[in-house]
Amino acid sequence: MAQTPLLTVVVPTFQRPDELWTSVNSIASQIVGELVGKVEIIVTDNASGPETASVLKRLAAAHPSVSYMIHAKNEGGAFQVYAAPHRAHGRWTWVFGDDDALSADSLGKIVAVLEVEQPEFLTLDRQVWNKSFDIIVSARKHGIEDQKFKTFIHLINFFGFDQLSFWSSQIYMTSIAASVSADHFIEAECCYSQIAYYLHAFHDKAAYYFSEPVVRHRWDASASSVHARNFHHLATHLPMLIQRVSNKIGLDDGLFERINGRRSIQGPETRRVTFVDNIFENLWRCVALGTVISEEEWDALNLLSKAWRPDGSEQLQAVRDFHDKMKDSFQAYTSAINEFRQVLSTAELDIASSDREAMETAVRSLAANIDAARKLALQISHAFN
Repeated sequence: MAQTPLLTVVVPTFQRPDELWTSVNSIASQIVGELVGKVEIIVTDNASGPETASVLKRLAAAHPSVSYMIHAKNEGGAFQVYAAPHRAHGRWTWVFGDDDALSADSLGKIVAVLEVEQPEFLTLDRQVWNKSFDIIVSARKHGIEDQKFKTFIHLINFFGFDQLSFWSSQIYMTSIAASVSADHFIEAECCYSQIAYYLHAFHDKAAYYFSEPVVRHRWDASASSVHARNFHHLATHLPMLIQRVSNKIGLDDGLFERINGRRSIQGPETRRVTFVDNIFENLWRCVALGTVISEEEWDALNLLSKAWRPDGSEQLQAVRDFHDKMKDSFQAYTSAINEFRQVLSTAELDIASSDREAMETAVRSLAANIDAARKLALQISHAFN
């Protein structure tokens, strides 16, 4: 490039050639006029194969601002994210999802914010769209104007972690991000580890919120297994990572109760919701979905709860007891199903219909009890947000 870019957009990708084409084009098509040379795009591919390689070649041929690298093997998604600031040439790094898109006429506005405000961390509002990008689910996440924050801590206390959980809405100073060792965050295997990474790198740095919903977030409502994993990580892995970082950088124990727990800010807060409420909400969601939380995870949360609200430990024990009963019930249900199948496969063909009916009734009763308990857990989760 003829000049050092202001902004490097890094697009990690793996086996999503069609989505990648849409994502990169939505940004690269806006690098015109004064933005030429100010913005570069680097696509990093986790050895997806020939179809993605073909798309990468076409993108680079169509847009002088686009370059790419292909890993010899799949290095994992976390490696892609944390390698980004080490690969970027720009003063700011923007990790952008390969299935998201940038709204038209938005890139120039973002660059202007970077040039004028000089934020060390910039977070962007977003739109939420369906999987096929033809129906808008939410026109914007928040209903507030641009905001300056003295530090990143002030930002998370105001917005909470939901705003920061979406990669494509975060832009940060390259040198600061690259100065933090990412080894632990890569090894953590938490799908939200980047939030703890931001906290570590930017906790005392100036931050800015840009209120125009410029990023288009593609959301798949039917991806139930992904949502279940997310709830589990938000309830267990993320709090542990946040506490570890908090201890390392010397934050006080009251952080969890100061961080806002709302997912959308449309007006004044009518009831205080915190990160602790998020933890409880997602724990109850896990129970409702039948996700098993390990003894080690419960024990770690119990230690963390000592610094929460006065009844935090009691609330945690309540959901743990409910979880354990659900787990026992599901094991009993599974055993009953297996026993029923075993009897049917080995019994004489003239097995009494009354015996068969009794066994079927017992199995249905267990299933109904489990279903009712899961519905109750889901109802309880709603009380925390």
